[in-house]
Amino acid sequence: MVKILLLITLFLGILEASTFKENCLSCHENDFKFTLIIKKYTQKYSSEKKIKEAMFEYLREPTIEKAILPYEYINRFGIKDKSNLDDKTLRDMIDIYYKEFNMKDDIY
Repeated sequence: MVKILLLITLFLGILEASTFKENCLSCHENDFKFTLIIKKYTQKYSSEKKIKEAMFEYLREPTIEKAILPYEYINRFGIKDKSNLDDKTLRDMIDIYYKEFNMKDDIY
């Protein structure tokens, strides 16, 4: 029974990671901006809940007012296109992103 639960957990972790790779890393793989973005969100919003909600709001409906990167960067590259992921998948991807790139691990 324990082996079955372990295998299911492992399978779900792999599935979740592949979904993140498909939806996010396909465009941003090995992209330093992931680290820069989480740093900017952490500086502005500090708490995990606020960071994730701000990311969700921006990715759902990107505007220059919601953008976290410097104006010079946005002026050069523009703002991200609106996400076509459903709300649950988008929130799941934000959770994975936060878990992988949050700054807590670097601080402690």
